Amino acid sequence: MPIRVRFAPSPSGDLHVGGARTALFNYLYARKSGGAYVFRIEDSDADRSDESSVRSILDSLAWLGLTPDEGEGLGPGPHPPYRQSQALALYRSQAQGLLDSGRAYWCFDNLEEQEAERLHLQHHKEDRKLRHPHRGLSSAEQARFLAEGRKPALRFATDDLDGQVGWVDGVRDAISFELSEIRDFNLVKSDGTPMYNWACVVDDHRMEITDVMRGEDGISNTPRQLLLYQAMGWEPPRFSHVAFILGPDGQKLSKRHGDTGVSRFRDKGYLPEALLNYLGLLGLGGEGEGDEIFSLGQLVERFSPDRLIKKASVFDYGKLDFLNAHWLRAQTGARLRVLARRFFEGFQAPSEAWLELALETYKGNAVLLADLRAPIEALLAPPLVGAETISAARLFARPQAPAEASRDSLNRWPEAEEGFKSALKEAQKISGVKGKDFFMPLRLALTGSEHGPELPKLLLLLGQERTQARLQAFISAF
Repeated sequence: MPIRVRFAPSPSGDLHVGGARTALFNYLYARKSGGAYVFRIEDSDADRSDESSVRSILDSLAWLGLTPDEGEGLGPGPHPPYRQSQALALYRSQAQGLLDSGRAYWCFDNLEEQEAERLHLQHHKEDRKLRHPHRGLSSAEQARFLAEGRKPALRFATDDLDGQVGWVDGVRDAISFELSEIRDFNLVKSDGTPMYNWACVVDDHRMEITDVMRGEDGISNTPRQLLLYQAMGWEPPRFSHVAFILGPDGQKLSKRHGDTGVSRFRDKGYLPEALLNYLGLLGLGGEGEGDEIFSLGQLVERFSPDRLIKKASVFDYGKLDFLNAHWLRAQTGARLRVLARRFFEGFQAPSEAWLELALETYKGNAVLLADLRAPIEALLAPPLVGAETISAARLFARPQAPAEASRDSLNRWPEAEEGFKSALKEAQKISGVKGKDFFMPLRLALTGSEHGPELPKLLLLLGQERTQARLQAFISAF
């Protein structure tokens, strides 16, 4: 049977990077095996779900390039609906088989009785396998409870199950649980809303999911889901549980550690290639020292569930910055311009070609796309020689000499990159100043900084008129 995997988030906020990594691994598995990658929304809990989160998650997946093959928001598919809130009747109807077989029963406990049971089991854990008094209620007893206005929940019975339930995990090898530790659990709430484990099993079965790959917090749900598969006579999928992503303090990554939502990384100027590269490293690791750069295609080639790291990984924002700077340098032409567009809203560039050259020129000095606007915008600003610039220039013996020589030489050469290179060589000879004593004061004159992109490209962007104005303003400041 072809591999079918799914990514099934709850729409209660932005797509967390932990969820994005889960989506990535499912995507990689589907592409590596030639299978299908399904997107499902688990929104049965109406209080925690909102429509804007669904749109945000889909947008984030599209930005990352992890668009599913079928599912919610992707047009008609072979296994609708792809939202739990649209399948409530299906969960209830499927549960009828469990009622008929005696594996499920209606539980009429009210809130006080539920709290009393919880407190009792806190102090008498050995009683957790006792048969619930509502299991096996007669029709007359059920009718009496209904007449009292009680609304029953549907429970799955485990009190007569012994031994163990287990599976061979794709990441963690063999895992098993004692059935004596699993007490009866709800399938459908008294308001008709399905519980997570029941809805998940029904959905994975009807969508023909062959492999469930999710976070390690799903391990505790797996034994209950396996019991449901057995009771329904359905073939369970293969399970793989991926290790947590931690913050620097060793706790599960959350907002207190900084940005954790995919849209926040996008809005700060990270590239999808960098975030995918880093999330892949947080599960697959690198090939060796210094071998950490992987495209999405390369991650597909490297992927296998049994290669995933069993130990939790610490999210290193510095490493992500390093990868982002690499992938930013790798972007060129129209692709770079499209990526940077959101950070240049309202910016009036002389031309698209000028902006493309500016992005290409400054990308090597940036970590984030957002870093590009300020230095590029400064190229079009009026000349201004501040006190800090003068103070930095006075550390050099003859700070005006490079500017004076360049002002005269640049007028004698064509306004082109090769012409500027020749003009700068000539200016060094005229000024008698070489190396950093020439270039650093000249950069200070042109940009107010001692460091920056190659001077010929900078001069191309400034143009002759702005260059001469800046050089003259710098010379006049001494």
